[in-house]
Amino acid sequence: MIINDNTKISELIKEDKACIDALASVAKPFHRLRNPILRKVMAPRVSIAEAAKMGGTTVEAIAEALKPLGFAYQKSASVIHTSEQKPEWLATAPDEAILRYDVRPIIESGTDPLKAILGKFKEVPGGNILCIINSFVPTPLIHLLKQEKAEDSYVDIINPEESHTYFLKKKKESESATQADPERKVNMDDADTFQSIYDRYTSAQIHEIDVRALEMPGPMQTILGELEVLPESHMLYVHHKRVPVYLLEELADKNFEIHIQTIEENNVKMMIFAAK
Repeated sequence: MIINDNTKISELIKEDKACIDALASVAKPFHRLRNPILRKVMAPRVSIAEAAKMGGTTVEAIAEALKPLGFAYQKSASVIHTSEQKPEWLATAPDEAILRYDVRPIIESGTDPLKAILGKFKEVPGGNILCIINSFVPTPLIHLLKQEKAEDSYVDIINPEESHTYFLKKKKESESATQADPERKVNMDDADTFQSIYDRYTSAQIHEIDVRALEMPGPMQTILGELEVLPESHMLYVHHKRVPVYLLEELADKNFEIHIQTIEENNVKMMIFAAK
């Protein structure tokens, strides 16, 4: 297989699962790929170039480790890099305008931190900054928030074990008018709020599916398939095991409003319908 700087880690693992151990031999941070939860978070959205930066190593070192597995490296003309110089909005921001949130304990417990992060982001006033402290660069989160809620982002890699990702929250007055208010497209609801929205729909308008027993990527494929044929005035009600971060990213630029209620571990309810 021919690889380059922008090849995703998931593509390597799909080609040969031995890549997990090969990458782990290059740098200690890559040991996280042995954790199935962290692998699902990192691998599909992190390129070789991004992984090298996260691991404090080089693309060439990664390519050398993969060579015995039959991977041939070709240098890319275009490489995705994280920012090297702090943008003005961060460099000039007073400390009180930055809310710092360390999600490492959440991830280490085996829980997806997306719900908690979105909750923290709601606390940040428009024009202020949320700093997510993590043990790796949260590429899927960057894509999701920048498409919906953040004006800009900046990654500061402190060391191979710690990265700080800053998100500048959009100001209300500067947000472009859309059919759906970006701040409302993904909602983490309490039981009462979730039920009140559910009650807006008749039984004939509710399309209910349960994807908890499906293997990845079955849940995402099933939900997207249902949304393609969902009538405009109807609602898709989903029983899921977790908050599906990649699905939310996939739907970020589509005109859907999403409501999520976490009942307990492995029991998450979602309502998805056309935004008005």
